[in-house]
Amino acid sequence: MLAEVALLVALSVQEGGGAESCMDAEQLKRGVEKRLRRRVFVEPSEASLKLLVVFSKHGADTEARIEISSIDGTPRGTRSLVTSGHCSALDDSLALSVALLVDQPPDPEPEAQPEATAPSAPAMTAPAPPASPAAPASPPAPPRAVPTPITIPPEVAAPREPWRFSVGASGLAAWGVLPGIVPALALYSKVVPPHFVPILLEGEGFWPATAERDAHSGARFKLFRAGLALCPALHESAQVAAAVCVGQKVGWLKVDGYGFDQNLSERRLNFSLTAGGEGRLRLFAPVSLRGYLGAEVPLARDRFTSGGRNSSQLFELSPVAILGEIGLEAALW
Repeated sequence: MLAEVALLVALSVQEGGGAESCMDAEQLKRGVEKRLRRRVFVEPSEASLKLLVVFSKHGADTEARIEISSIDGTPRGTRSLVTSGHCSALDDSLALSVALLVDQPPDPEPEAQPEATAPSAPAMTAPAPPASPAAPASPPAPPRAVPTPITIPPEVAAPREPWRFSVGASGLAAWGVLPGIVPALALYSKVVPPHFVPILLEGEGFWPATAERDAHSGARFKLFRAGLALCPALHESAQVAAAVCVGQKVGWLKVDGYGFDQNLSERRLNFSLTAGGEGRLRLFAPVSLRGYLGAEVPLARDRFTSGGRNSSQLFELSPVAILGEIGLEAALW
């Protein structure tokens, strides 16, 4: 029996929820025909085979399930590809798998044979001639093995993976950057380039803080800061994510004395290195609850003292500051 050669195929592609960015039918057709260097896909009226590709999302994984059958619907086999990255990481492997299937399609799967029923005994029969030896029954066809899903390694490039961008706002409390425990408002944006770690840009405005020398004199502190951090993911799924963030911050500090014979004002720049962990819990698309807990180490520890005969230290930056944030984050794309 001659093998089937250059069979034409009717293709259909289905994209389930969360898999809208996967390869569409036209992209798949071009990828397969480019590899086989011939026409493959036609309208169903001209085709000998049907091929269905179904994309679906299962947690953090995206699956492409390939089902091939004869034009009359007789199954000829399936194949499954899975990636934990962006759906476009499947592109090359999917086009190659489909090309191999349609170039040398599997044989039709055998249909299950109905069980033979025992014949009823006749009421009266003439003596039967001696029976000739029965031919040995042919062994049943072995069951077709279920194909193992092919997992695409995470380092495989996803050529159509887009840049992702999100913004957020959070309430912040810090100890060690100003006198006492001081609240602040933080606004930030996060950019996730393809094949790179997320980049966090943050601005912070602190509530004014006071360091008193006595009941009538002291200093008032105002601080605004900007920060940059890299936040590689430790765990990421559709609902929960965790990351570690390492970066630096630069602050603009203004200190105004009050209640002295001569009140002075100073402006300082301060720099610190930061490290901490963040977690996100998805509330509803596209909004998530975000929390952060981290520590900071200043590169220079400014000290502020009062002048005169009763000189005293008002405030000195802590060698390690502690910060905590909680707020909301919205993914824009």
